[in-house]
Amino acid sequence: MEPRASRSPAYGRRFMAVTGHSLASLAAVRIFEGGGNIVDAMIASSAATAAVLGHAAGLGGDCFLLYRDGASGTIFGLNASGTAPALATQERFADGMAGRGPLAPVVPGLVRTWGEMHKRFGKARWPSLFETAIELAEAHPVSEVLATRLNLQRDELATDPGCASVFFAGSKPVGIGETLKQPALARTLRRIAEEGADAFYHGPIADALGRYVREWGGLLSASDLANYAPIWAEPISSIYRGHSVHVMPPNSCGALLLMQLNGLSAVDSEVLASKPSLRMGYQMSAMRAVFATGVPLIADPDAMPDAVNILLSHEMSMVLQGAVLSLTAGRMQPDSGGTSCLLLADSEGNAISLVQSIFNVFGAAFMEPSTGILLNNRMGGFTHAPGKANTVAPGKRPAHTLCPVMVTREGRLRFAMATPGGLSQTLTNVQVLGHLLDSGLEVQAAVEQP
Repeated sequence: MEPRASRSPAYGRRFMAVTGHSLASLAAVRIFEGGGNIVDAMIASSAATAAVLGHAAGLGGDCFLLYRDGASGTIFGLNASGTAPALATQERFADGMAGRGPLAPVVPGLVRTWGEMHKRFGKARWPSLFETAIELAEAHPVSEVLATRLNLQRDELATDPGCASVFFAGSKPVGIGETLKQPALARTLRRIAEEGADAFYHGPIADALGRYVREWGGLLSASDLANYAPIWAEPISSIYRGHSVHVMPPNSCGALLLMQLNGLSAVDSEVLASKPSLRMGYQMSAMRAVFATGVPLIADPDAMPDAVNILLSHEMSMVLQGAVLSLTAGRMQPDSGGTSCLLLADSEGNAISLVQSIFNVFGAAFMEPSTGILLNNRMGGFTHAPGKANTVAPGKRPAHTLCPVMVTREGRLRFAMATPGGLSQTLTNVQVLGHLLDSGLEVQAAVEQP
């Protein structure tokens, strides 16, 4: 990720944006220097990310977000994970969840995030937030990462008419440095800019998405989009080395991060800092114990209303500390995902950690051609096995890998954190926090550790 910092002479404010792409950072800086606030900058950067990293974090995906208001010190949480279509019954997936194709998407939640955040906290004119994203959708250079992934997945992408029309020139995928043009996506972004977030969930865009998915045998409909709403959720937290670590509650996997920290609290900082090989052993033991006990309880909040109390209970922490101290082995958890992160902060104490994703790289590998929207494959977050907390059902939110993080001490912001990586987001953040709080490293050094 490439940081871009800006000092605006006109407003006397300092601002930092760190995103998965330098062009997305530029979008944030432009808005902030034009007089917008940090929420406006986040929306502009998120939209630009959707244009340049659509294969990982486009309009057809969803997100989780933490926002700290500098004036009050309050941290707000927004759960914009997608919901299963109304027709997504367990019986329809008796042979397993769909990994790709028209049966794989949940309702995209990302655009609703922009609307909700702007309505509650934004300042700048809504249309101005999408100028950079529209420019980038019209044309931007192909990155090495995108070109590499296109070659790896060329067979499945070439068979999808929408993906082939955007990512292929004839029979060949676009190459590094070539210009990627997404005119349909630019039109979609322009409509959202002119009409607001509702334009994605009602009217021509929603109708086109629902009609196309159903024509290809999928379940998502225009009414599913019209009925979608994100959830404002109070973050959950735990104390580690005198710092409060804040994450989103389930269906986010954030509780798994707190559980690992609770387990590692049994080991002195000095031991973790001075013996790297032993530290890694403790961290692996914590991860394996947490995944074995915690993953089955990560589910839609209505399906597991007591999950947080169980996962963060004193009794659970004692079990995890025992597992860490005994260096207990355990079964590994499969992991995958395609994700991008946005971290923003200003000198007034405001901060945002946002993680947006279409799940696996290229999501469902299924693009609606007239809108240019590449849909997610987040239905894969459910299980088809009956009777589980995370069993697929209409309107339900799947267990989710996205994990924004904020760290405070005595009410003051210390760190805003995020990383790609499926369930390993929790482990990566634990490792970086260990370097910061156990070893006392500076941020750059902590991130650069292996």
